[in-house]
Amino acid sequence: MHDRTIRFAGVAAIAFVVLTVVTVFASGQPPAADDSVAEIREYLVDHRSAILVSNLLGLLSIPLVLWFGVVLRELVRGDRTANALGNASLGGLFVTAPMAMIGGAIASSAVYVDGIAETLGDDSLRIVFEAQSLVFAAASAGLFLFALAAGLAIQRTRALPVYVAWLAYLVALANLVALFATLDAGAAALALLGVLSFSLFVLVAGIVMVIGRAAPAAEVRPALT
Repeated sequence: MHDRTIRFAGVAAIAFVVLTVVTVFASGQPPAADDSVAEIREYLVDHRSAILVSNLLGLLSIPLVLWFGVVLRELVRGDRTANALGNASLGGLFVTAPMAMIGGAIASSAVYVDGIAETLGDDSLRIVFEAQSLVFAAASAGLFLFALAAGLAIQRTRALPVYVAWLAYLVALANLVALFATLDAGAAALALLGVLSFSLFVLVAGIVMVIGRAAPAAEVRPALT
């Protein structure tokens, strides 16, 4: 793998984090999942444009993180165990990406047509708002698999510095905790922990790639018999 390919993946990772941070914070402080319908309605009406733009930025970020994931998987291509771990990490992203896209679509659905949020029934509005919270929380399952497998693969191959592996383990733990956001509306904020920890890992790994501290693992081919 060419150094330029690795650096481009690092740039993509950093750009993904920038877009993700903007997506998370551009639409202001959303109400909690168990807040009143009036508060949810007011938020959606007041932040319509920001919600739609955030969804667009989130969609633009998906190809960037998938490219990062593909290159990371190639970096840890070593023996069969490392290959399996690399495939598992990429599989985790392939699970997470559509979940994020669906969550963004649900979050935007109540404001996609201007004025709908103002007239939508209370029960319908709450279901839409809580559905997007549940989808984003469920995405932590894919992020848990990605982080755990990536950490083990990096530690096994040393394709990236070992501290990146330990950071991946922390991300796996954070996303395991984030899954409990699905148990109760009062715990919905835990989902943000998973997303932000994942973004931190992608940022650090991306910087490592850009500065030339990442190198493909030596590929071990099975012996001929």
